[in-house]
Amino acid sequence: MEQKERVSLAANSMYNAHVLTDVGCRSIWEEGKKIGYCVNLKINYYRGMPLSCIDEITLSVDGEEIDSGDLYVEADGRVFPYRDILKDTMQIDYYWRFGELLRVIVRKPGGIEQGVHRVKVILGLRRSYTPTMIAVCEKNLTFA
Repeated sequence: MEQKERVSLAANSMYNAHVLTDVGCRSIWEEGKKIGYCVNLKINYYRGMPLSCIDEITLSVDGEEIDSGDLYVEADGRVFPYRDILKDTMQIDYYWRFGELLRVIVRKPGGIEQGVHRVKVILGLRRSYTPTMIAVCEKNLTFA
């Protein structure tokens, strides 16, 4: 789907402004070193969906698009490489429940500087019997 068409589909969604949250934006530490950072998303639908129904997560921070190979998704207490959830072999029993936050982790040595950053996400969810629902949300988020 072309960018212009994706944006026009997204413009009609009442969920767009709520997809990005400022809850839990922070660097992630492992063994005393910053190894990345995370943002949390709300689902752009009125009910939960299996993670296998995620068609797209495109994340940009301060105008720089994050490589999909650096993205990981945490749900149900498990962490999945983003590219794995896009595969046909992704199990369908891992769920993103309505009202729960989906943590998107960016693996980046040094994490992110504390303070305000401009974050944009494009989220596409494949729903039963209807086209993929695209949400586009861009906000200033404060990272701890």
